[in-house]
Amino acid sequence: MTKTEKRIRFIQKFSRLTRFAIRQGIQFIITAAFRTAEEQRALYNAGLSKCDGYNKISNHQEWLAYDIAIIKDGKAVWKRTDGYDSLGNFWLAIGGGWDASSEGNLDDPYHFEYNPTE
Repeated sequence: MTKTEKRIRFIQKFSRLTRFAIRQGIQFIITAAFRTAEEQRALYNAGLSKCDGYNKISNHQEWLAYDIAIIKDGKAVWKRTDGYDSLGNFWLAIGGGWDASSEGNLDDPYHFEYNPTE
């Protein structure tokens, strides 16, 4: 599958996630999409990513990941909630990758990415 085909597939799945969120009454915004290598390196250096942007490329650099924030009462919710779990579990069920941790410990419930094993 080409990078373009992966991006199309990712966006199609994310549209499904958005429709699911609407049906569940969950509002969210995308807070991060594409990142440059320099932006990724800065996050890595700050201990906020496992990808350094050069040796280990983030899916954000490939347009294959979004970070989101759930919105409640007009404000972003930055703690893990049932809403994140609901969206994440749906995303996993449709074949997406949720959370950037290789250990799967959900230390980044805001991160939704293309699943390369699809």
